[in-house]
Amino acid sequence: MKKSQNIVKYSGIGEVKYIQNPRARNLTIRINQQGEVRVTVPRLVSWRRAEAFFLSKEAWVRKKLDQRNSKGCRDSVPSEGELLRIRGREHKITLKESDSNCEDAIWRILRKEALDHLPGRVSELAQEHGYSYTGLKVRKMKTRWGSCTARKSINLNTWLMMIPELLSDYVILHELAHTRFPDHGKKFWKELDRTTGGLSSEYRKELRKHQIMCFTGENSA
Repeated sequence: MKKSQNIVKYSGIGEVKYIQNPRARNLTIRINQQGEVRVTVPRLVSWRRAEAFFLSKEAWVRKKLDQRNSKGCRDSVPSEGELLRIRGREHKITLKESDSNCEDAIWRILRKEALDHLPGRVSELAQEHGYSYTGLKVRKMKTRWGSCTARKSINLNTWLMMIPELLSDYVILHELAHTRFPDHGKKFWKELDRTTGGLSSEYRKELRKHQIMCFTGENSA
């Protein structure tokens, strides 16, 4: 066991990783898209105190895990040799030297597909609706579909390739709308309704049904 990490298994929850981070100021609990629970522990906080903190939040953790499981995600990512379906095409998951596991391989495959598709699609939608942006980055993001900086540069998650293209377009339009309206005020939603034909609320609800790094056994075409 590493000095900076402690792993404890709890009934009904599974393994919880306590990870010491010298830069952390507070005890925090995070649950990633695969259901892994991690407790970040500041340097001067004892393992005992960290566990007491986690146990005080146990009900919240169980609730979040139940919500995640109810959406039908598989317990693990596909294995090497299995097929990953992206926009109607199947890609065999093969590990390369740069990959430490299948998750790395999946993100690598998605990045290539995303770079082939998303820049052109952003350009098309921007021209269609009269937007301008200063830059575009396509990258791995574990918690967000996209973002827009104050300088009107857009970031998009490579996982957009794993959701229906209609929703992927919605995310792109969402970020393009932020180039005009940085916050989520009334003007922003009015603008998004303009570009989505009044369906922004419907698309937003549908997008919530999808999770990053979530495998249900079926991938969107």
